[in-house]
Amino acid sequence: MNRTLLLVLAALSLGACASNDAGFQTASTPQGPSVISGSGGSAMVGGAPAPVIAGPAGCAGPISDYQQLIDSDAETGMLNPGVYNRVSVDLENVKKSCASGREKEALGQLASVKARYGYR
Repeated sequence: MNRTLLLVLAALSLGACASNDAGFQTASTPQGPSVISGSGGSAMVGGAPAPVIAGPAGCAGPISDYQQLIDSDAETGMLNPGVYNRVSVDLENVKKSCASGREKEALGQLASVKARYGYR
């Protein structure tokens, strides 16, 4: 009987150790671009600021679309904040090429960045 009581008490104490303490809370999803350096813009698309990309529409549009995609993936936790930052840094050269009017070069660079991070 004492052995049974000890087993029950041991099980209850282990269960208490495994439960989440009210004073200790973990984030359920990583924080996205709102706290990560990266995109920016002034136009609103779907309630969020759309990135403003300078340059010809042939490269600015696809870059903007990709920026919106990675912003969304970061916001939903599908893209790690560290990876988001690396993608954003890699996109800077793409944006500069587009802003300089080098549309073909920018599109090639964008394809390379997408492939590097598993996007099509």
